[in-house]
Amino acid sequence: MLRHFRRIVTGTATIILVAGCTGSEASRVTSPPSDVSATISTSTSAEARSAVLRWNALSVSLAPSLSPNGPLAPFVEARLHAITNVAMHDALNGVRPRFHRYADAGTVDRKANAAAAVIAAGYAAIVGATPPSAHAAALAAYNTDIAPLRDGNEDDDVDAGIAVGSHAAAAVLARRVNDGTDMGVGPYVPGANAGDYRFTFPFNTPGFDFFGTGGFADASRWGSVARTFVVRDGAQFRAPKPYGASSNAEAVRTPRYTRDFNEVKAIGCDGCAARTADQTEIAKFWVENSPPAWNRVARTLADSRRLDAWETVRLLALVQLAEFDGYTTSLESKYFYNFWRPVTAVELAGTDGNPATSTQAPWQVVVFPTPPVPDYPSAHAVAGGAAAAVMSLVLGHDGGAFTANSLTLPGVTRSFNGVFAAARENAASRVFVGYHFRHATDVGLAQGAAVGRYVALHALRRK
Repeated sequence: MLRHFRRIVTGTATIILVAGCTGSEASRVTSPPSDVSATISTSTSAEARSAVLRWNALSVSLAPSLSPNGPLAPFVEARLHAITNVAMHDALNGVRPRFHRYADAGTVDRKANAAAAVIAAGYAAIVGATPPSAHAAALAAYNTDIAPLRDGNEDDDVDAGIAVGSHAAAAVLARRVNDGTDMGVGPYVPGANAGDYRFTFPFNTPGFDFFGTGGFADASRWGSVARTFVVRDGAQFRAPKPYGASSNAEAVRTPRYTRDFNEVKAIGCDGCAARTADQTEIAKFWVENSPPAWNRVARTLADSRRLDAWETVRLLALVQLAEFDGYTTSLESKYFYNFWRPVTAVELAGTDGNPATSTQAPWQVVVFPTPPVPDYPSAHAVAGGAAAAVMSLVLGHDGGAFTANSLTLPGVTRSFNGVFAAARENAASRVFVGYHFRHATDVGLAQGAAVGRYVALHALRRK
């Protein structure tokens, strides 16, 4: 059951490492457009694909309501979507095996109705991974989706599909039992030296000072206790030291930090005159949580590439596996280094030992508050880098051109010539909104790309 119901306005990221992927690596993960065997009809495949998209959308739509204190933290949301999408993936491959399943879900049942398998898997996964408040909506959707399948189909086939989907979800959920995600919050004592993280969440917010330490630091133990889906653990792709320095106090005296400090101070605050209108739009466009944002991008590209049900659900599953593992990797690095946020750095610039930095009052981020986790590296950039790396490797050709929209800036669309361009803009948005130093977003982008590339090369591979 999910317990980590906290708001972190962390959304997406960017990429650079994957651009160096070799041709042989790309060929091992790129899925050519629909090549479903002749043993399954086009209409059956279309029904299954429609079910995949509906249950993916339901998982995304339920997430904001699952926490009593506001939207879910993005790393918690990524867990839900990973479980849902992987369960659907395994269910389809329990009917027609085209890709290796994440969990052992039993034998293949080729007579099973593929759409029924998807629906049952999505339903069981959501019920198993969410609190009871989400179950009524999931049950209503299940009943609505299953009923039409019994019209014109053999009941035995539909029942067989339900069995396959239920078993697939149960197997995935079993692998995530006691995965450490409910133990992610722990006591946190901020550092006292220049560059050390200090609480950014309002100290007087009721219910957030869990341990009597004066404030709230989210997911302080997540990176070290949460079990990843595909990468070995949160430390496998740990980021290098901030600014290459031996300590945070040394880091804040480096020339690169000085440039980053003055950049975010000038363009990252609410009302900063140096920030352009386009930078303000980018800041607000990408401020939403990453999982729903990159889910939409993946669905858009799956449509434009005309992927079938198997290819579509695999893409969605890989994106969420990579985002969850990316968040866990980022949080491990964040709390390993404990680097302070720009809002703290500007306030305490007079005490950082760097004569080239100075305080400014008042100074506050564009979208309040700063997420309550350390600065380095940017988890938003990591999540976007991971998602973009997956899509680039699976789809090839940088994913292709697309147009995206945003939950946090309704009515605005932005167009990109590929997923890397979107991920780079997403990473930069965290500087424009005032949450991160540029170094944190650059390193986050690279870290996320490394995680995404690893996931795409090692999980749900073609048989």
